This record gives sequence, structure tokens and C-alpha cells, in this order.
Amino acid sequence: MKTPPAIATLLLASSALLTLTHCTKNMNGPDGPTTVTANNSTVATIGIQSLLFDGDAALGASNVWKVLNVEGDGAITVDTDPVYGQVWKFYKPAGSHRTEGHGAKNYQAAEGDDIYIGWRSKLDIPANQNTNAVFQWKAYGSTLPMTQNFPIVVSTNSSGNLHLMHYAPGKIGTEVWVTPLSRNTWNSMVLRIKVSRDANIGFIEFWYNGVKQTLVNGTQRYPARTLDADFCDPKFGVYGGDPANITNYVHAIKIASSYAEAAPDGNGSTLSATLYQNCSYAGWSAAFGIGAYTTADITAKGGVNNDASSLKVPAGLKATLFDGDNFTGDSLVLTADGSCLKNNNFNDKVSSLKVTPN
Repeated sequence: MKTPPAIATLLLASSALLTLTHCTKNMNGPDGPTTVTANNSTVATIGIQSLLFDGDAALGASNVWKVLNVEGDGAITVDTDPVYGQVWKFYKPAGSHRTEGHGAKNYQAAEGDDIYIGWRSKLDIPANQNTNAVFQWKAYGSTLPMTQNFPIVVSTNSSGNLHLMHYAPGKIGTEVWVTPLSRNTWNSMVLRIKVSRDANIGFIEFWYNGVKQTLVNGTQRYPARTLDADFCDPKFGVYGGDPANITNYVHAIKIASSYAEAAPDGNGSTLSATLYQNCSYAGWSAAFGIGAYTTADITAKGGVNNDASSLKVPAGLKATLFDGDNFTGDSLVLTADGSCLKNNNFNDKVSSLKVTPN
């Protein structure tokens, strides 16, 4: 017996409803895909957009910056780095106040966004020269009140440090994180911002040379109001430090919804120097890309303070080892493998190191 059309339609609808009631979604968050399952079987994997903005110097200024803020004889150009290729060069001459690129072209963060801003920077700057900013998360607009102006800033100070600052309403500054500045060395940074005008919702997290940092409150997350006025935009370059000639080279600028997509580590040069516990490259090992690493950074990478006995250095890199934390004390420079640091009178002495292009 044939089923009447009306009943067939009703049965089809019921079947569809039954299927939908057994459909589930596994959301792994911004760092992973969305998986849709039906009756305990995966029926679809949906990719989530991660890269929100690409500030590659090869794209040209007109495709990256909303506005170029250059005073005096300063200049924003594209330079060629021997390791990373095309990079942004922000030159601020003595007597000038700023050379900055105001980004990000065709991208605007909004209340509630959870974003990662990644870049690497090399600062050619006099020792102990303070700046207002080498990176700003800067507020704009006139519709809503501007109470912070620059909620998040990375800058240098007169003590020879690089520090991450947060400015609360009233421009009340807190030093959220600080480290000795490694001049003329590439250092990578990733800033996670939960974008919000509500300090109970917004927060900051920070990675330096691939290592997530502990912040001033003793944790790796700093609750903060991170959105001011109508909107906030990132700015890169040099602001302040008027008496000095300062150049900030910047590479691999990205804004993404995941750390993996924003992090400059792994983009460009993939070379790394590797410390080993024992001679002949045995025992524990810890790899270090281009950057500067304190005792805490070595530990975070899996190494042990004052316990390394050999080091592999690939062609194209130079490793400078220090027997004190924060790049102090006696040092040893290697541009090739060292199978046993006893031969260099540096066994079990490494407390910090710098890895640079050679």
C-alpha cells in the first residue's frame, strides 16, 4: 500500500527532527575546529577563521596602515633583513617625537573580542633611552569618553628595560611586566587582549620569545579595562625618546583569534640553537629560536639553570651564553656546535643566553 503524500511529508519532517535532536557540536574554541556529530558520528568539521589581519611588510604600506604618523625627518620604509626578509623599518631621528604606523587596515576590534596580536621587534636604541611607546593599543573616537587614551603600551625606560604597561581610566599606569632590553636583537611578542570596557571582563596575557610571562599580579593573566573611547587600534614604531636616533625594525605583524596563528615564532626563520644537559648532546634538551632568554625562560623551555654541557648551533645563528641571569657575568660566543662546554670552561654555567642571526 502506498503512503499518502501528506503522511509521507509528516514522516520525513519527524525523521529530520529526530536527527536534529541527536546532533551535537563540539566547540574547541578559537584554537581549534568545530565538529558536528550526529548519532555519535562526525558528519562535518567546520574551520573557524583565525587570521584577522596580516601586517606583512611585503604587502606594502597602503594595505597595512590606516595612517602613517611621521614627524620631522622620520621615515617608515621596508628593509631587507638577512634572516626574515622584508621587514618594517621605523626610523625616528633625534629631535623628532614620533614615527608610527597606525593599523590595522580593514580590521577593527570590538567589545567582547578575544584577539592575539603578534610581532617581532629589533630596537636600535641607545642604552637606557626611555620611550613613550614602541607599541600602543591606542584609543580613538569622540562619541564615547576617552579616559585611558592608550590602555596598553610596550615601551623602554631609563633603566635599560623593556616593559608592558596598562593605563587605567585617569591614565593611571601599572607596570604589568618588565625585562632587561636586549638591543639590536630580534625579540618576539604576542599580546592577548580580551577587548572590553569592563575591567571585570577584559584582560591581558603576554608571551615573550615564545614563553608565556608571569605578570605583576603573580599570574599569567592581568584583569584590565582594555577598550576606551569608540575603539582601539594597534600602533607600531617609535613614540617619544626625542633626544635620540631610534630605529624599530618590526616583522610578522598579525592579529588572530588564536595564539598559534599570531605567534611570529615559526614564521620566517625556523632555526634554533639547542642546549643539552650532557656532553655529546645527551640528557634533557631545550631549543631556542632567535631571541633573548633569562633563567626563567630557560626553565620554561625545559632547560635547567647551571646544568648545560653541550650546545648545537646551526649555520646562520650565533649563540651567546652568560653565566649570570639577565645576560650578566662571563659570556661565551658560539657560531658552531659545541659538543662539550667543558672544553670552553663553561660547563654547568649557562644561566641566560641570546640567539641572534650570524
